[in-house]
Amino acid sequence: MDTSSSNPEDDMASRLFSPPVQRTMRILDRSFFRKTVPISGAIVHTPSKMEAIRKACEGNMLDRVKFKGTILVKLEKSPGGRLEYVHVRKEMKAEMEQDPERMHEVRKLIPLHPRIRPNDHSTVPLALLAFVESKDVDLVLYKLKMEYEDWDYYEIVTSILPEDLLEEVPSGYTLTGDIAHVNLREAYLPYKQIIGQVILDKNPNIKTVINKAEEVGVSSEFRTFDMEILAGEPKTEVEAFESGCRFRFDFAKVYWNSRLETEHNRIIKTFKEGEAVADVMAGVGPFAIPAGKKKVFVWANDLNPESYKSMIGNIKRNKVGDFVMAHNEDGRDFIQRSVKDLYKLSQSKWGKIFVPPKIKYSKSNSISLDQRPPPAVYYVPPTFNHFVMNLPATAVEFLDAFVGVYTGMERLFEPYTKTKLPIIHLHIFDAREYEDAHPSICQRISKYINYKMTVEDVEFRDVRLISPKKKMYCATFRLPPEVAFAGEEGKKGMEDDSCSKIPGLEASAWVS
Repeated sequence: MDTSSSNPEDDMASRLFSPPVQRTMRILDRSFFRKTVPISGAIVHTPSKMEAIRKACEGNMLDRVKFKGTILVKLEKSPGGRLEYVHVRKEMKAEMEQDPERMHEVRKLIPLHPRIRPNDHSTVPLALLAFVESKDVDLVLYKLKMEYEDWDYYEIVTSILPEDLLEEVPSGYTLTGDIAHVNLREAYLPYKQIIGQVILDKNPNIKTVINKAEEVGVSSEFRTFDMEILAGEPKTEVEAFESGCRFRFDFAKVYWNSRLETEHNRIIKTFKEGEAVADVMAGVGPFAIPAGKKKVFVWANDLNPESYKSMIGNIKRNKVGDFVMAHNEDGRDFIQRSVKDLYKLSQSKWGKIFVPPKIKYSKSNSISLDQRPPPAVYYVPPTFNHFVMNLPATAVEFLDAFVGVYTGMERLFEPYTKTKLPIIHLHIFDAREYEDAHPSICQRISKYINYKMTVEDVEFRDVRLISPKKKMYCATFRLPPEVAFAGEEGKKGMEDDSCSKIPGLEASAWVS
């Protein structure tokens, strides 16, 4: 790995501050990472002139995150009896603060680039030299004692890994609540504990580091995966925040991907207040619950009982029970049943929601009951406006559930009403090049709905790169009438006006 710079002075500084190297380490030894680096520093004697002195040092200060700005130092006798400045670390500062008189001994030192030499004024900028001559600043040689916490993750890990593994050092992770999720390649597995521990040490907001032991869904139809805790607390329960909502779940038992937040928000923005959305593979509710906050009626389904359990908790936690209803069944069954049950509910006495207005009360603003504005009324739509199918590996196979799903319900849509057939947001993987993926995806959609779809019929969104040869897309299209009204399936949809007896359709389903 070539880390050289075009500037020799930068290369010198990089070598000077690099950590000790130990490429046979298998268990992290923090005490190994200690080093004394001789640098130059500007001791500030006139704190009131600090801003001007810092400006005089611009372009010549030490460019290291840990030592940018100033270092607190104090004079102490060395073992040889000489007075020298030493770093006042947090522990020493806390001890000295108990005795205010001792704090007078503390000075601020501005670390300078190694090219500045105190005994050679030709290396010192004229503006800084003026402060030296006025006795506001002393230029000194300073022994900077560096320890494990003074180096970042990359510096520590690259001082441990073998040289042949330095080209692609694992540096990325996905943060879910306080859990960092890494996906280590096989070559780095012998160093997994060290990598996990260093990630933990260098990120105070992380409590647990896990490694994905297999691809999502390989051994589970619930999109979970085997994981190994590399460092930190042995727990997988998390609380995550997304789209202004709070989610709790067990990361080991449900599917969650923080990298999809942008995609979640993009699709949620297409939902309008008062619309109805069917979230077929809803997980713990990253689409459904923020949509419910927008007063969108959402029927959210997931086959995984743990996801269903977490989703119910998240619905209550985010107070969207008026608009979001959780379901736990096969996605294909859910599509076919929910279409009919939504219509039945819309026609029943429970097909409307009353939302009281938000009123700010104060001592000077007391409103009597008869002065309160009436509640807003939201009527459950008879048809869904959107179907969300976020199961990229197999969601396309569930499209056959739409064949004939609205047969017998034609009069609910154009041209009999102004209502259009629903929009389907289908997430799907494809391993082809971007230009070739679109026709391929259209062919797969066509296969399952038994109707030819072209690239002109589908809007494509490149969601994210999964691997060098695999991308995730969102294919958005309106359900064709030739599909929705095909065959005999669905003709019973409007025959029975009574509401389904399936739990969840009773009046209490819409009470938070």
